[in-house]
Amino acid sequence: MRSKPTRGFAGGAVQQARFSGPGRPSLMQLGVLAAIAITVITIGVLIWFFLGRGSGSCKEAYCEASRSTLEIPAYFDQHSKLFQRNPDAEPIPDGFNLEIRIPLEVATTDDRGLSFYGYNSENNIWEPVANVLLDELGERATGLFTDPPQYLAVFRRLNEGRQVVAYLEQGKTIHPTAALLATVVHTLDFTPAPDGSLQGQPSSRPATTAVHYPVIAASREINGTVPSVDNILSTSAERTNHAREILQRVAVHNLTGIDIAYLDLRADHRTSFTLFIAELAEGLHAQGKVLTLTLPAPLIGADRIDEGAYDWAALGKSADLIKIAPIRDQSTFRLHLPELLSYITSVVDPGKVILTLTPYASEKSAEGLRSLTLTEAMTIASKLGIRSENLAAGGEVQVVAVNIDRDEGLSGLRWQPETATVAFTYKLNGGRTVWIENAFSAGFKLEFVSVYNLGGLAVEDSSDDIFLGNIWTAVEPFVASGQPVLLRPSQAQLLPNWEVTGGNLVGGDRGLVTWQTPLEAGSYTVTLTLSDGVERFESRIVLFLELESETPEAAN
Repeated sequence: MRSKPTRGFAGGAVQQARFSGPGRPSLMQLGVLAAIAITVITIGVLIWFFLGRGSGSCKEAYCEASRSTLEIPAYFDQHSKLFQRNPDAEPIPDGFNLEIRIPLEVATTDDRGLSFYGYNSENNIWEPVANVLLDELGERATGLFTDPPQYLAVFRRLNEGRQVVAYLEQGKTIHPTAALLATVVHTLDFTPAPDGSLQGQPSSRPATTAVHYPVIAASREINGTVPSVDNILSTSAERTNHAREILQRVAVHNLTGIDIAYLDLRADHRTSFTLFIAELAEGLHAQGKVLTLTLPAPLIGADRIDEGAYDWAALGKSADLIKIAPIRDQSTFRLHLPELLSYITSVVDPGKVILTLTPYASEKSAEGLRSLTLTEAMTIASKLGIRSENLAAGGEVQVVAVNIDRDEGLSGLRWQPETATVAFTYKLNGGRTVWIENAFSAGFKLEFVSVYNLGGLAVEDSSDDIFLGNIWTAVEPFVASGQPVLLRPSQAQLLPNWEVTGGNLVGGDRGLVTWQTPLEAGSYTVTLTLSDGVERFESRIVLFLELESETPEAAN
């Protein structure tokens, strides 16, 4: 990476355009470049001193703006003056990034919650746009920008603001937006052993300013872990031994906190689990450490709310935060969640309660529930087939998206108002429903965080995984404004779109298209494009046309 200084000091900011060079330069080239860079920087400073300083005019990419220009939200602590993009500044060439250094009004070496924020004039909100890198004295903040905003300032999100909790599998890279927004990062590092010890090692702190609390996890999905917890909770001696093992690990690795995510426990462990958490919390708090919990949501019974193994009132007194694990069944989510949150916030301080969102789609069938990536869900929706016996030139061939064909009694891809998700049904072993999580559905879930004044939100998988739904585009404006963006895709966005490399297509909106084949034999490709309202997915089928007297063939 090489850098080319573009300007000197002005308005209290320094900026550099950065670009990737075509290859690694030689030592002699590096020496020449360094000499040129020093010369350019020196000239830039002299120009500022004799012209910019003397004239009082700003000639830089950003200039100081009036504090009264924009309203600063009450939940931000402003650490710098407000800067405005200079309309006369030279545009940034393709491939360049702009580096900005801004002086802080009060020096600080604490970068927690500190970010560069830009003002979004379309939504009238401040949004985090870059991480802050402080100099050694904490007097200046540096950030790197691909798309510099019109207005720029350094803010710290106040502690009383909502938490943004990011779960991350060990070894995964954190999503860039999550890195900016997260206040807490949970890496899935440990599992309990039958003897009460811990298996695993803590991950390195992800590339974010968020506090890092590793997770000790047990569930049916992690082989052997639930029986291990059964054994640990069987006696007071085993409970105490397990708590000591955790405290020892926290001390050895110098962790600032830990998360306990023991799911799927038997109801008869209720008292023992509560005592274990109380003992662990006492030990952690005595060391100035933090204890958070991830718990399954209670169940709605015929005449009561069933907490099972989890005494929310008692656990809420011990833990610093409690995250509600993702609720997979969207058919009851919006129906039951108001009652669940009303109950939970009546026994636990709402500021401690965190609602977990997921970027995974959910599929429900007679076999139960399973999670899918967005790509897996849309691959099912866009599966193609043929409903014609003859593939002949000069004829007609029916190509069908078999899992969204409305003429077969399927729903097609549509927005479900009752679940506030994009969903579809398809036939397999008695029928299945798939609910897709994306920015639209996430916005409607974030509404519950506001209505019940919860302590914040969590995202089940915050990795930079292109196969997952990107719900961060809904989280970002919510964090910035405190209000969810409640939008739904139009039905037109969810309709199938068909193309073919030869001949004509008729119909297709309901999932089946008639291909009027060309007169020439050969291979042709039919392409289906399908969208969840955010991302577009393509499915193709290659068909070989013979002359009508020849034997037809098809190949996927």
